[in-house]
Amino acid sequence: MLGRKRRRRLRNWLVGWLAPPLVRLWTWSLRKRISSDELEEKDGWVTAPGMIVLVWHQRLFTLATSFPNNGFRTLVSQHSDGEMISRVLNGLGVETIRGSTTRGFVGAIRELVSNPGENVRIAITPDGPRGPPMKLQQGAIYIASKTGLPILILGIGLSSSWTFSSWDRFKLPWPFSRALIRIGKLISIPPDLNREEIEQWRIKVENAMCENQADTDERFEELYSKSARLRGMRKKENSPPGGVPGQ
Repeated sequence: MLGRKRRRRLRNWLVGWLAPPLVRLWTWSLRKRISSDELEEKDGWVTAPGMIVLVWHQRLFTLATSFPNNGFRTLVSQHSDGEMISRVLNGLGVETIRGSTTRGFVGAIRELVSNPGENVRIAITPDGPRGPPMKLQQGAIYIASKTGLPILILGIGLSSSWTFSSWDRFKLPWPFSRALIRIGKLISIPPDLNREEIEQWRIKVENAMCENQADTDERFEELYSKSARLRGMRKKENSPPGGVPGQ
């Protein structure tokens, strides 16, 4: 029989090989819409060359597969499932660096900021890997301060999803459901912040993320409830008049 380590390696290899095409197919079925009020877009994405993208861990699935081949790098924790997650993300075209706020953070941050060129795009779930949910950790602010890259916040609205009983109440959208990805504003973080200043900016960005997610959910409901009303009106206009013809 295979030992525990070999079984884990086999599981990681199988998931890393099978999951990416399945995830692509899953997200291909989603009817996604991307919106932004303030930023210039091209082909559904912001044209800014370098940025740090923040999205809450709960909505990670939709983000991970919505913008392929955009040169994203992201942190993946060093816990036992990290290798499996890393293989899946690599298969989706996302470069991974192992580390989190609870383990291997210093080394991971050094690797992230080692070459902070203009085209660096870093994706972070700032309340991961273990929460509390929608509570931004200081790491994202530190990285932004060190690299000079602006922070871009995203909100994701879903019409239908499975909600897991995990710490973040992770949402997995149903196939063929609707998703709205709302691009917030770019936030520039001053360089060389001290601890007190990092905490001040942490609170500002956390509030901005919560407001953007609430606004995304509200806009999603308005957008698709309006679409449903319009479809109902068109259906009513195209339906035959009442009564029995010929009487």
